[in-house]
Amino acid sequence: MLVLHIDMDSYFASIEQQANPRLRGRPIVVSGRPDIHSVVAAASREAKRYGIRAGMSTWEAKRLCPGVTFVAGNPDKYGSMTRRFFQILLRYTPMVEMFSIDEAFLEVSQEVGRHGGPLALGRKIQEEFRGALGEWVTGSIGIAENKMLAKLAVEEAKPAGIRWFRPEEVPGVLERTPLEAVCGIGPRIARRLSHLGALKLADLGRFPERVLRREFGVYGATLALWGRGLDPTPFVPYWQVEEVKSVGHSHAIPKALRHPEGARSVLLFLCEGVGRRLRRKGLSARVVHFSLRDADMRFCGGQRALESPTDDEETIFWAALDLCEAHGGFPDETTLVAVRATRVLPKEETVRPLFLAERRRERLAEVVDKIRDRHGDRAIWRGSVFASGRSLSQATGGLGQEREIVLAEKASERAAPARSGRLAELDPSP
Repeated sequence: MLVLHIDMDSYFASIEQQANPRLRGRPIVVSGRPDIHSVVAAASREAKRYGIRAGMSTWEAKRLCPGVTFVAGNPDKYGSMTRRFFQILLRYTPMVEMFSIDEAFLEVSQEVGRHGGPLALGRKIQEEFRGALGEWVTGSIGIAENKMLAKLAVEEAKPAGIRWFRPEEVPGVLERTPLEAVCGIGPRIARRLSHLGALKLADLGRFPERVLRREFGVYGATLALWGRGLDPTPFVPYWQVEEVKSVGHSHAIPKALRHPEGARSVLLFLCEGVGRRLRRKGLSARVVHFSLRDADMRFCGGQRALESPTDDEETIFWAALDLCEAHGGFPDETTLVAVRATRVLPKEETVRPLFLAERRRERLAEVVDKIRDRHGDRAIWRGSVFASGRSLSQATGGLGQEREIVLAEKASERAAPARSGRLAELDPSP
């Protein structure tokens, strides 16, 4: 197998620089509104030279670079750009796996020969990006025998370069790669491994697998394979992605909202998002899941089956709140809230509301959805979530759109033969 990993450089920031020439060559940060404290979603190459990184607070970014320019994020813009580069990748192979909104894997074993080899193929993709996306929106490419190694290779390719780990180079890569550089080994796992004497990826390969299994269970077997330069993670092309089986949202809560009333407001904001996504997809859900995390990083939560399937955010909210109350309510400090609606089915298969109040709420939701579709999600707010909603929505993203982009592509491909068939029926030619 030969894998290309495409990782777009400073993605959100480079898109903003491409769209606005006045931002080019300047240190910029994509985050929330410039007048509030939020989190860095992306930093331009110029900003990264000052040490600014995604995930740090905006006040810290301002301290590192007083002249940095803050730009409000636009998830719809970033999703649109992802659809464009996804279509480019599909011209080279159908074996494309979307990893995130700005990353993708390509399995090119069958295609690489006719493009003049891996490096030539990578350069063709980069040239097409430049022509279709603009000179400021670039992608780095890592090439290797599996996804784990390709993802490591792309880190050496940044920015806008290509790095190919040939088989004979892999032992050296394993010897120099720190464990925390591997996607899937977080700081906590890395610390536990360091206590066992493992600091580099190759150290894992020298451990007996039974030792890693004893310490980490089945995950230990994966660690042992990574240590030998192997990757058990399956390649899942976009056309094998499963259809939606659940709709959910979670969010880390800013410090100012970690009290019980703030957490309750965040929960309602998330339930609004779940209901809107269910209605957009024409789905209703039978089961609501709720969970929270407190200041000591402890999780609690549960699930509840509804009397009838719903896409109504208030029904989802009250079910989630009941689950919260069953666990003692929101703690004094809640750091994360999550809600998910599962066991979904097409709304057309559900019973229509019988009571007048329910029908009014359904019509109101339809009207609000239309306003937001036309003017954006921030065009209209529920009063009780205004403060928390504005705060959370400023922690900009677009992350998570890759699944919807993939499913939209699958739907488009299914519709294409049907459209062709209808056109053929209308064609009067013999």
